[in-house]
Amino acid sequence: MRLIEVIIENFQGIERQTSVKIKDFNVLVGRNDVGKSTILKALDLFLNDKTPNQDNSCLYSDSTKIMIEAVFMPERQTLVIDENIETTFEDEELICENGAVHVRKIWDTQQSKPKPQVSIYRKQYSQNDFLLMTESQLLTLCRNQAIDTHKANGSEFNNVEKRSKLRSYFISTNVIVNYCYETLPSSGTNTAKKIYDALRDVLPRFEFFRADTSLSETDTSIQNYFRDIAKAALEGFGVEPLENSINLQLKAVLDKVAQKINAAVPSEEAVRHQTEFDWSKVIKTAFITGQEGVAVPLGMRGDGFRRITMMAYFEHLAEENRQGEKKVIFSFEEPETFLHPRAQEQLFEKLRAMSSNGYQILISSHSPIIVASAKQEELIHVQKHEGRTLISCQVIDLVPIAEDLGISVKNQFVNLFDKAKVLLLVEGIDDALALEYVAEQYRQNRMIDKTFSELNIALIPIGGCGSIQHWVTLDLLKKLTKPYFIFLDSDADGPEVQSPNRNNLIELGFAENVHFSVTRKRMLENYIPCHALNRLVHGANLNYGDWEHVKNICKQHPLAGDLGGKSVAERHFRKLSFNELKQTYHPPSDVEDEFIQLYRRVCTLLT
Repeated sequence: MRLIEVIIENFQGIERQTSVKIKDFNVLVGRNDVGKSTILKALDLFLNDKTPNQDNSCLYSDSTKIMIEAVFMPERQTLVIDENIETTFEDEELICENGAVHVRKIWDTQQSKPKPQVSIYRKQYSQNDFLLMTESQLLTLCRNQAIDTHKANGSEFNNVEKRSKLRSYFISTNVIVNYCYETLPSSGTNTAKKIYDALRDVLPRFEFFRADTSLSETDTSIQNYFRDIAKAALEGFGVEPLENSINLQLKAVLDKVAQKINAAVPSEEAVRHQTEFDWSKVIKTAFITGQEGVAVPLGMRGDGFRRITMMAYFEHLAEENRQGEKKVIFSFEEPETFLHPRAQEQLFEKLRAMSSNGYQILISSHSPIIVASAKQEELIHVQKHEGRTLISCQVIDLVPIAEDLGISVKNQFVNLFDKAKVLLLVEGIDDALALEYVAEQYRQNRMIDKTFSELNIALIPIGGCGSIQHWVTLDLLKKLTKPYFIFLDSDADGPEVQSPNRNNLIELGFAENVHFSVTRKRMLENYIPCHALNRLVHGANLNYGDWEHVKNICKQHPLAGDLGGKSVAERHFRKLSFNELKQTYHPPSDVEDEFIQLYRRVCTLLT
């Protein structure tokens, strides 16, 4: 069950029915207090069975009813609604015309403890609707339509098969059908209640990391998670005899204490002891840092350090549940809070990796760094007009987002490059540092006369083709009238494979070797010679070529810590010798040194 849309009405700042399209990776961007968190809280209310109150209703509406509808792609998700026979949403036609599952919940906040009215959108066969029929009713309907309910061996078709035969029959006879919302009761034993129970079992789990979430490992939800692990492990060892023995010893002591209390109080106030043994409460977990003897509990560390630790916890949950059938949606409210800009970049990479593992990610943020790293189609722009929340899921004009994030021509970031004569736009900070390092080595060995910085050529990380920062930067470049050249990773899987970055830049109207070029190898990490990395990390024994994904190789390596994992370029590129750089940028198979070729192209822009 993959979430593809949430529809919200009369909830907090959202008054009228508002649809939000959900992708696998989503970044809610906007200024403070515009309603980014409203979407996340709506999903929390829906998926985690939270209870709303009157304050959750929209101030601009007279209605007391909150409506949230979640739309899922079922992906042949199995469910059982009778006879322990597996079926699917598609087979039972518990789907809309487009094949999606619509589940609606309505709360009336006038109630002291509002309980949701749950309904599912489904197909209905006019006067002969059969989905909720009992077995005897299905048999009667089949006989009335002359549908045989017995198999060749004489056994009877089960209810799932009966419904399938009825469905085929009515479709072949062109019976009028319509779609309706079917109310699903939370009590009872009928088929509608069984659909309700089956639905609860297959809806995605929603992990919501609020901005004000406790940043301590002693947080109740975290401790419960670790205690459940301990309890399950102890039960596997069969600890009941030990528990009984402990209880007997405790009882003997508590009996004596109770007798002494009762000897001193009136009979009507006599006490008796009660013992509940819970292994999970014996477990206490914590993280400490520092040298032995001066350990510092996590709760005493800075907020930034604790937030990184909590993010690691969520990353672990994603990896641990990777094999499970039930989908998990991770939602992070302003995860960049307290983090250094470089840590924000690393945070984004971690979230992206979680998404790659098959989990849906929702982030609310007003960090230019995080938003810059997202693809344009992943952005959801949230604004407020006259107190009401407005949501745009198809971002075409990026200028309003840039303004919300404080990116403008007057931005201090741009002023830093006022003295630059040429702008060399690269993908990330690692690329900028690497090219400047190569230039320094080449100058020291008289391959070039001056480095980029000495020529007032500014290397600017722009985040790649699809990022918001790239487009905003290009817009600023037009206003600054600075000559520029774009140099991005190829990202191709092999020498005969078309570079996606090259194709995208050409489609945008840029001319290769005039406005841009891409690397001859896959990415920056492939320019670290394999033998050089083996020299720098003893025992690595790596063997890769120009087109392997070196980041993933290093991340999955037993010595990932020494290699730097995905940060291998940051860790090791600037340790390469000049000879190693010369070898990687000018192998025997190439006519010209790749770095020298790039350097000359950029230098021509100086005139």
